Amino acid sequence: MSKRKTPTDKILIKERKNGLNGSDIAKKYGVSKVCVCRHLKRLNIQNETPIGKRGNEHSQWKGGRGLKSGYWTIYNPTHPRALKIGRVWEHILIMEKHLGRHIKKTEPIHHIDFDRQNNKIENLYLCKNNSEHQQVYKSLHKVVGKLVKKGIIKFKNGKYYL
Repeated sequence: MSKRKTPTDKILIKERKNGLNGSDIAKKYGVSKVCVCRHLKRLNIQNETPIGKRGNEHSQWKGGRGLKSGYWTIYNPTHPRALKIGRVWEHILIMEKHLGRHIKKTEPIHHIDFDRQNNKIENLYLCKNNSEHQQVYKSLHKVVGKLVKKGIIKFKNGKYYL
């Protein structure tokens, strides 16, 4: 059995006031960073990055663009559609720039070629609502069905192919 013991709430509060971040506290007390960060979150205490800076102020900043669930995201914590991690789906930002307005949460954006990383405006289609987005997919299934019946698309061993 491990002899490690998570610092008490009182100790965590004191160490954060003294300027230690979650990583430093974890090292000092021989526990995991995840454990310390969970406790800090439960106490509603902000866990600073190792040097206390975020975004382009951080020493490991790489431009703010990254992948999440196969989609490009951009670091923009003040955007109305920002995720909890301060990122916005890049295709939303591109469509908003194209339209000159913010996109509502109820307006899905469809990637025409199904490539989640292809955010060229000619590959993006703004749907009025989720119902229209479902209709887009239904139309695709209808077309694929016809191509299968004509023998253009084939199916073998659980896969479609041309």
